[in-house]
Amino acid sequence: MDGTSEMKIIVRAFATIREVLGTDRAEISLDEGDSVRTLLKTLAKKFGSAFQKQVLVDEDTLSPNVKVLVNGVDIEYLNGMETKLKDGDEVAIIPPVAGGRL
Repeated sequence: MDGTSEMKIIVRAFATIREVLGTDRAEISLDEGDSVRTLLKTLAKKFGSAFQKQVLVDEDTLSPNVKVLVNGVDIEYLNGMETKLKDGDEVAIIPPVAGGRL
């Protein structure tokens, strides 16, 4: 954080992502105006390679098997990884599911 306003983002995790985070809900602090890309990089730093391997192809590319929703809208219909976040936004990270429980 570089002195800009801070915002809180609610991260909802499902299935295998929930297992990596150890919870189905986490609150992450970011700088105001940060993007989904920044959020995912922050989560990768916090939760390590297990998170990164499931969600990112590399540091800057979302895995094609993972869906990320901001307030219920797929980022593919917004501005992709550059989608700007606002204080209180809820971001859901959903890995591929092939049966079983969420």
